[in-house]
Amino acid sequence: MKTVFDTKPVRRGPATESERTHEFLEREGRPEAAQIRDWIEHWYSRLPREKRSDLRGRLRSDRTDRFTEAYFELQMFALLTTSGHDVCVEPALADGRYKPDFLAGRGGKAFFLEATVCGQDEQNAGDLRATTNEMNAVEKIRSALKDAGVHMHSHLWLEAEGRLDRTLKKREIGKPFIDFLKRTSGDEVGNSFEAGLPLQEVFTCGDWTLRGRLDPKPSKGTVGHVWGPARSAMGGASDAIRASLAEKAKKWRRNGPGRDGILVIALSVCHSHYFWNDGDEMRAITKDPMDQTPNAHWRDDLRGVSGVLFVDNVSLGNELQTRARLVQNPDGHLPESLAFLAAEQNLADLTGFPRQKQDSG
Repeated sequence: MKTVFDTKPVRRGPATESERTHEFLEREGRPEAAQIRDWIEHWYSRLPREKRSDLRGRLRSDRTDRFTEAYFELQMFALLTTSGHDVCVEPALADGRYKPDFLAGRGGKAFFLEATVCGQDEQNAGDLRATTNEMNAVEKIRSALKDAGVHMHSHLWLEAEGRLDRTLKKREIGKPFIDFLKRTSGDEVGNSFEAGLPLQEVFTCGDWTLRGRLDPKPSKGTVGHVWGPARSAMGGASDAIRASLAEKAKKWRRNGPGRDGILVIALSVCHSHYFWNDGDEMRAITKDPMDQTPNAHWRDDLRGVSGVLFVDNVSLGNELQTRARLVQNPDGHLPESLAFLAAEQNLADLTGFPRQKQDSG
């Protein structure tokens, strides 16, 4: 049987700019990467044979968004299967042109589930998407650190807020972070991280802020990497969530089975600095953003959606920290088999991700 990964691990270290996600997973030798590879291969092998080729192609794509979407779909397949549902992958409806991701049933009650990831492209990223000027600034920081021969004793995570309306010069944006790394050490970073007080440097330009945080390197012998630019998601993810849900709901209204069909949308925010924030999730689905009670009426463009399974963030090995919770539309009906998702849970428990090995990593 053809598997997702072709080669055996040969070395360790963070992903490079040119590596595809699957290439990084294939060559990465740390136990944490082996867990992810094994989990993907296990659930890939349980897919219907005729559905494997498409998912394998997306998992091996040179586009990160395609890998992320395929990985999230595999997570949802694992969740449905692990919870005892009979699962049909991409059932054809009506004239066959519309195929929801899953049809699942248990105890005689069936529902459809669509998996979607927001925060990745211009259509549904909203305030989560970095701008061209921000990406240019981060590339100049990388280049300035390399030109200065700075020892990357730690990872540098960059997060942006506000709006950068001009292109910055390399020295202008690079010098503060060169000095930041030179005046700190790996030991200081490790101690501050354990104390919950990470070391930070802040650069401002008008109403734009770039905040750099140092995190310890993952293993000995590796060099830190500059990550970003991420955009602050606290209070800023609702537009991205709303756009992604509305797109799925519109397709369902046009092509779904009508009133007899129950639709659940599983949505994850792909964003390294996205944190669980009920305000964002509820503002994205309720008609009145100020009314975030459980029985608040949902937006008109989400009619026909019976529930949304909110997932913290599509993750690679961080499933124990990733939370999931199902929110029901007060005007819809959900099968009893989904009642267990109403309480917030860790994604690892829902998808069969190896808890014991991950804890000991």
